Amino acid sequence: MNVETAREVKWWLVLGVVGLAAFAPRDGKQKFREIDVERINVVERDGQVKMVISNRERFPDPGNVVTGKFQKRAGLKSPGITFYNEKGDECGGLIYGSKEEADGKYVAGSLLALDKYNGDQVMGMQYEEAGSKRVVGLHVWDQPDAEQAKASQRVFIGRSMDRSAGMTLSDANGRVRIRMVVAPGGEAKLEFLDEAGKVLQTLPDSRGGH
Repeated sequence: MNVETAREVKWWLVLGVVGLAAFAPRDGKQKFREIDVERINVVERDGQVKMVISNRERFPDPGNVVTGKFQKRAGLKSPGITFYNEKGDECGGLIYGSKEEADGKYVAGSLLALDKYNGDQVMGMQYEEAGSKRVVGLHVWDQPDAEQAKASQRVFIGRSMDRSAGMTLSDANGRVRIRMVVAPGGEAKLEFLDEAGKVLQTLPDSRGGH
């Protein structure tokens, strides 16, 4: 084989490889050892976004990915995951972040929240910390159907800033009516409250009764 023939064979081999690559299935499974990315959109076959994994700068504002109607997200942006329902509305997600100052003070937190249909969050697992003060727990909220009405927390189960473990049950207006607490030292009590926040009964009875 002379040099010219060898060049032609090589050229045709290159064209063949390029041609095969062009017709290779583009939706095949790919495997990576490591990848750096600022944002990933998980979509259905029709292209509708169902989940977004993003860094801080590219984290989506709340709204509808189908209509493109978004509102500015309250507070500082943070990295996280956003979920979308069949309508294209945001329906929950995970956010987390922290901020440290020069004097050693810091704030940190994370929230995994699930939203009601056509509304805001109704359940969440939340962690908040500022120095030695820390709250960790499960929250259940009532989200009203009317846009102007306010949400109210109905249930909290977790650890409070005073290091006590407890559970609070509230009425539809967000007023605590039952409070169960175990203090850091181990003391336990159960309180029943009226709508004004006055304790009606405490168990064990603080007066020493049964």
